[in-house]
Amino acid sequence: MILSRRRAFKTAAAAGLTLLSTFHSVQRTLGQGDLEPADLETFTVIGGGLDTRPPELKLPGDPENADVFIIARLHLPTGRMRAVNVPRDLYLEIPGFGYDKITRTYDFGSKAQDGAFKAGAETMKATVLANFGVQVDAVALATFDGFVDLVNTVNGVEVNNPYDLFDGEFPTPDHGIESIFFPAGPVYLDGIDALKFVRTRHQDGDAGRVMRQRLVLSAMLEKVTSDEYRSQLPDLAHRYRRVVRNDIGASRRLALALAADNFTEETVEFADLFGYVYSDFTAEGMWIYSGDWSQIPGFVQGFLAGASG
Repeated sequence: MILSRRRAFKTAAAAGLTLLSTFHSVQRTLGQGDLEPADLETFTVIGGGLDTRPPELKLPGDPENADVFIIARLHLPTGRMRAVNVPRDLYLEIPGFGYDKITRTYDFGSKAQDGAFKAGAETMKATVLANFGVQVDAVALATFDGFVDLVNTVNGVEVNNPYDLFDGEFPTPDHGIESIFFPAGPVYLDGIDALKFVRTRHQDGDAGRVMRQRLVLSAMLEKVTSDEYRSQLPDLAHRYRRVVRNDIGASRRLALALAADNFTEETVEFADLFGYVYSDFTAEGMWIYSGDWSQIPGFVQGFLAGASG
């Protein structure tokens, strides 16, 4: 499913806020001695959000699942960005670990190497290559606490919630559950409430959750580009650079920063795979999304390469 260009631009640009802390700012990056920008034309990155609990609440064996999994490709000379949101419950082969949901990729790879970020990132890249036929250049993953901090930094956001939203079994960080409710209409969200709003899916599934992620990220984009916050962006990006784990590298960050002004509303598109997946169960009874693998790789490759439709 491909979104309209106006809506897609807001979504993709807002998703870029999650990567702000990895890119820093043009001014700060230019100040790193004789650093030269990487010679980049296209750049493919996995963007994600990790379900990471604070150390004091983490139990042995707690997973770090990727609750958000986005494959994005940027063409720096023209400012074109195309991004595909992959359902976290899509069942596929994770090279070296067998078959499971794509949300498990980072955790499998990381835990196999004593929690190393690079190992988790490489497993995510290998999974995308094996299943979608897409070579990924880098991975950037935000933690839930980092998301909360970023929303609170701009004193929360206001969204227009399309319908009453209730979840009587929302998971808490201490492995319990709680009831949450957000009424239809304008809703103010601080960092904690924003995290709950974008994570809940018991009422309306993954499609509803993706919709709410877009609402919150679009509201953040609008706020940080307002006159009140625009001048603070370089400092905010630098201050929160460590809430995102990444393997982009300084020279590639510089190349991305220098190309930022090329990206406009007319050159950005966003898509998802909900038209190619369906509810299913494994032989062991685990609920999953199965996919039409005769269509998915071609769609993803074609969309990232610039095919329309």
